[in-house]
Amino acid sequence: MSAPIGQHWKLINDCEDLLGADFRARTFAFAGPKTQVHTTLINHLGNPSATKAILYVHGYTDYFFQAGLAEHFIQLGYRFYAIDLQGYGRSIRPSTPPNWCESLEQYGQDLDIALATMKADGVDDVVILGHSTGGLVVSTYLAQPYALPERESYYQKAFPTISGLILNSPFLALPFPPAVLKRVSWPIRILVSLLPFSYLRAKKFTLYAKTIHCAFGGEWDYRLDWKPAQGFDLSFHWLREIIIAQRNLSNQRITIPTLLCRSDSSTIGKKTVQETQQGDAVLDIDSMQAAADKTFSNLSNAVIPQGFHDLYLSQPPARTAYLSAMTSWLETQDNT
Repeated sequence: MSAPIGQHWKLINDCEDLLGADFRARTFAFAGPKTQVHTTLINHLGNPSATKAILYVHGYTDYFFQAGLAEHFIQLGYRFYAIDLQGYGRSIRPSTPPNWCESLEQYGQDLDIALATMKADGVDDVVILGHSTGGLVVSTYLAQPYALPERESYYQKAFPTISGLILNSPFLALPFPPAVLKRVSWPIRILVSLLPFSYLRAKKFTLYAKTIHCAFGGEWDYRLDWKPAQGFDLSFHWLREIIIAQRNLSNQRITIPTLLCRSDSSTIGKKTVQETQQGDAVLDIDSMQAAADKTFSNLSNAVIPQGFHDLYLSQPPARTAYLSAMTSWLETQDNT
């Protein structure tokens, strides 16, 4: 669940971000499930008087580094914010393993902090953009019922209105085709539940990393200590919490206007970089679409030919199509 009413967080750092003078980073400390944790809110300094904003939430083994994405929304007249969740990127600390979580619901505290800070900055309206696991985190957050009247009143006063959701290749289902997913979901869930302290060790560089990082011939330069080419070790406990969150979400109906952006094909298991670059190398697009259709009752879709898993990191034609799809959808929302 999100942080209870009255729980506080502390701003411990406020400085120019590593992305340069156009970006500000604020780090907050608060109580996590076992120890103090940190979350970092980054924002572009453009459009400081605008009251509408985008909040970007990254994926697994990830952090915010896509400055051009921020600049795209600045040009559209929005303010732009991104969060490095507890245990990720700028928020990694020695006290907890990278990417560790007891439950996906704990990231509700990070989102509470981000939204309350944005409200204090003068933002009244937010569209949240969630990539991969970030899409699952945000959807889980939005599905939480604020049943107590005093809680609902608090949120209305302390937070901006969340008027829309954009999902960039969201991790709404395990990476198997629908027919296979039906057969393997329960065995996987039983396995990770029986062995919660086990890990799949990260050893080899992934083909997906080789398609995007400049060290391997890709376009993008990002920190490999925060987004390792081989990934971090995969915790069975984390995977169990993912499966639980996906299952819980499948029983919800989220009515907020939502845009699902995904590739037109999956390239999981391909043997070469060239083959991998033809689509989403991380998730199965058909299972993703089916899960989204089940959960979101006000859903629009944008299928991006040859889009990578992170559509913004795709090659230029697909990246342009992705940005155009979001722009068109936002314009439609503004006119309704």
